[in-house]
Amino acid sequence: MAFGMQGKNIREHLPEISSSAMTRIFKRLRLHGLIEKIPNSYKYLITALGKEIIAAGLTVKNMILAPALAS
Repeated sequence: MAFGMQGKNIREHLPEISSSAMTRIFKRLRLHGLIEKIPNSYKYLITALGKEIIAAGLTVKNMILAPALAS
């Protein structure tokens, strides 16, 4: 069993995003090297670069944005 994310799983949490929009989002993420497709499936995995980008974004949010919004 392969782990990974599918567009339909994400759309359960974001119902305003259509399946065609999710396809375009996945395509852009793949082009930038942030996710990769699992062969012979509809699933995607986050790459090492994708994990670094997520960590950097969370750091910015927690260290800069959250304190700025609190004041």
